Amino acid sequence: MRKIVNLTNPKDEIVRLMIYNDDDFGVYLFGYKKIVDCSSEFDELYDSENEVMESCETEYGIKKTEWKEIPNPEPNCQHDWINPVRIKGSESGNPEFGKFEKRINGKWIEFKLKK
Repeated sequence: MRKIVNLTNPKDEIVRLMIYNDDDFGVYLFGYKKIVDCSSEFDELYDSENEVMESCETEYGIKKTEWKEIPNPEPNCQHDWINPVRIKGSESGNPEFGKFEKRINGKWIEFKLKK
């Protein structure tokens, strides 16, 4: 499960954080400048979830009890998005980097990232 929290007191324009446990690499912390579902502004890699949570408590004042669990991303989907978003063609092994799709009403629809 991933974990997410909205910051009560934003810091350096960061208003939301997400933790993702990757079985192969470690634990990622994603930071966002928007509350709406979007691509993260940054990611940091840690050895453990506990290490991430301790860092977030020090850096952002987030208590461990404030984090909410959300489902892990679906196969071939971006880890830092809440809803299913993937690189176009990733499911067939032919990724078109810079092009993204999101699932809307069961269909994959191409869209442009907004900055």
